[in-house]
Amino acid sequence: MNDERFLQPAWDLLRNNLGDFLGSPGFILTAVVLGVYLPGIVFSFVDVVVTKRLTWRESWSVYWRAMKWYGTLYFLSLPILILAPGPVTLDVPTEAPTVGAFTRDVLIYFLVGDFVSYWWHRFEHHNAWYARRIHGVHHADRPPLSIWTAMVVHPVEGATVFTCFHIYGIVAPIHLFTFAVAAFAMTAVNMITHCGYRLPVYDALFAHAAAHDFHHSNRKPTNVSVVLTLCDRLFGTFQRATYRSASA
Repeated sequence: MNDERFLQPAWDLLRNNLGDFLGSPGFILTAVVLGVYLPGIVFSFVDVVVTKRLTWRESWSVYWRAMKWYGTLYFLSLPILILAPGPVTLDVPTEAPTVGAFTRDVLIYFLVGDFVSYWWHRFEHHNAWYARRIHGVHHADRPPLSIWTAMVVHPVEGATVFTCFHIYGIVAPIHLFTFAVAAFAMTAVNMITHCGYRLPVYDALFAHAAAHDFHHSNRKPTNVSVVLTLCDRLFGTFQRATYRSASA
């Protein structure tokens, strides 16, 4: 199968099964929600069953604190997004993106999302009023963090950080398939950065859990990015961090 057709079966599967929903903003929102719940469920299982660092009650407590409004709003709005056509529709081309275009746009998506969210996060710490009233909701959680800590955020921060992460997909004319995959992946990375576990391959590519634990422990904002380490290294906020034990 050549480069032009490699992604076509996956795109055809979505087009054939999702119908008009594919052109709804709810499709992208669903990709983001999957980026929250898939790693969230996996790492909750690890926390409770494998490493036993949390009880079910403790894991559920952080989940409910994080998702009681976000999760409920999504699941209540989903039937509306499916059944009622909205004023905004997304372009649904018949052809899938080429592998080259897909790879290029996912890479740019991550670089732009990391850059914009990095500087927004620095503002969140620099502005005393915002840090105390808005961003402080997230920083109330101290290490060891649960993966659900990623979603313990004030609604204002939830909206602004969502925009920062996904700004490239929102403003650039990228393929809908690429937008959905990148939105899922960006969200999952943000979640996993809060998981608390050493993941050697992941840690080599993205901002890892030890670095973000250090961010939550340190009064001076270091290791600001939750996506890549590039901006931290370029703008002087990177600080090496080690895991607390062999398993975390």
